[in-house]
Amino acid sequence: MSEINDALKRARQTPSSPALIPLPSREPPPDKPNVFFGWIIPVFIIILIFAAIFFIGWGSAHHTIHKAIAKQEAILSTQTVADIVPVFQPPAPLPPPPVAAVILPKLQGIFYSPTAPTAILDGKTISPGDKFRQYRVKGISKYAVTLTDTNGQEIKISMGN
Repeated sequence: MSEINDALKRARQTPSSPALIPLPSREPPPDKPNVFFGWIIPVFIIILIFAAIFFIGWGSAHHTIHKAIAKQEAILSTQTVADIVPVFQPPAPLPPPPVAAVILPKLQGIFYSPTAPTAILDGKTISPGDKFRQYRVKGISKYAVTLTDTNGQEIKISMGN
């Protein structure tokens, strides 16, 4: 420990060195600029940009509306009343209604005998000369039944039809 004490004594006894340069003192900062002017200019520029966008859009819409009105007036000035008001045309005649398809009775069976043949049409037993719906039974053979309608037209119905 004596070495440390000796070193401290020597340090106290040595004169201060003239080579040290004193540090310059710090000057007070300059006055701060007003904060109001720091943000007012950017806000003003943004407002100007929005105003420009608004007026450009308004002018474009205004121009489009005037252009459409002028076009409509030009069309109306060249049209006559006959062009605007449609001329009445009678409707086309309707086609005649389709003729109803004749639904033939279904032959379900034949009981053939030369003296008294009978047949079953749509579940009803018939003999020659009987009336069935709008038909008259003209004849019954081994394989078919012949009917006559009110116009005298013959209709032949066979098994499987």
